[in-house]
Order: sequence, then C-alpha cells, then structure tokens
Amino acid sequence: MSNRGTMVTILMAVYNEESVLPQVLRGIAGLRPRLNIIAVDDGSTDNSGNILARQDGRHLTVLSHKSNRGKGAAIRTALAKARTPLIIIHDADMETDPRDIPRLLRAGTRHPGHAVFGTRFPAGRRRGKVPLLTRIANRLLTGATNILFGSRLTDMACAYKLVPTEVLQTPPLKARRFDIDAEITARLLNRGIPIIEVPVGYRPRSYRQGKKIHPLDGLRILATLFKLRLTGKL
Repeated sequence: MSNRGTMVTILMAVYNEESVLPQVLRGIAGLRPRLNIIAVDDGSTDNSGNILARQDGRHLTVLSHKSNRGKGAAIRTALAKARTPLIIIHDADMETDPRDIPRLLRAGTRHPGHAVFGTRFPAGRRRGKVPLLTRIANRLLTGATNILFGSRLTDMACAYKLVPTEVLQTPPLKARRFDIDAEITARLLNRGIPIIEVPVGYRPRSYRQGKKIHPLDGLRILATLFKLRLTGKL
C-alpha cells in the first residue's frame, strides 16, 4: 500500500462481516480523495478474509489474526503499520456510513491539532430508532468520561475517530476489546488534545444481524476509564 499523497489512513477491524463488508469497502473507495485502508481480519470464520484478500492492493493493506483477539487488538495491529500523520478508526459493520468520513476530514482541516469524533447523539437531536439499552449505555459511559476527565463529549464510544497517529503509537495502546475507545479518549484528554464532535448517521443493528458489543463490554469500558484516570497510565 502506498501512502503517498494522503495524510490519512483508515484503520478497520473486521470480524465476520461478510454480509456488509463489500458495501463498506465500496463506500470508502467512492470517497475523494481516495483514502488508504489497513484492514485486519480478526480471525473471521466466514468469508470476510476472502473478500478482503480479493481487494488487497494499492489502497488496501490486509493483515490478519489467526484467531479472534478483539477490536482493540486488531486496531493496534493496524496502527503499528500506519505511516500517515492522521488515522481514522472505522468499524466494518455499516452501523455508521463511510459517506460521513468527509465530515470528520473537513473538521480536522478547519481545526488542526484537534482530534475529531463522530457523534451519534448530538445535542438537540432525538434518536428514536436507537435501542433504549444503547442510549442508556452511551449516557453512562460518556457521562463517566466527562466527570473523570473534565470533558463535554456526547458520544465517547462512537466508532468514528480522527486522531494524530503519533499520539496513539507512543506509547503503544494496550486495550484488546471495545475498551480501545476509552483508552484513546482518555489519552487525548489527558494530553490536552481538544476533541471536536461532528454528527454522523447511525443505523443500529441487532445481535441477530451481527452486532458484536455486549453489556459486559460496557462494564469493561467503564472499568478502563476509572483505571486510566486513577493510574494516569495513558
């Protein structure tokens, strides 16, 4: 994969997403300027690995884990190979739409030195179709983040994050699962890097449709936030 001519690389963890992965890849490929992707097949047991392999090339680098290690572990594997100044973390599940990526890029261009998060729950906008458990979990985790770190975020756990690469590479991140979002957010806030949020679309899916995160992951994220705040190891 060549990073020449671009400032941003998309990092994407992939685990058993054969039903939506082609749509995700087409959506990213349709963006202009074309963005490079580092995708990690995190031990998929469906056809996801083959779908990625068929497109491995100039704009897509495919890495793999022999067994499923978790979103955080996959993002860390991809991050180690990133060579652009900025990265965007993007989920492979189509709950968020690649067409929203330019919003993050425009905000990053207007505010250099800032991180940019997508928000599924912007202030003043109702989200009637979002499951109640998801709304409660977001309020709990984002509220805990704001209390612990003095921030004013509305959606800490949104998949979309545009972040300076070097901030995440040194020292290496440690999270293995969905608590990667907590670790990234805590590191940014601890280092005084401002975070801007931009509204993004959100199409939640059910566990039957392939949703991966579970309530236990919410407890892990909460524990990670408290641990990072108390220990200061960011």
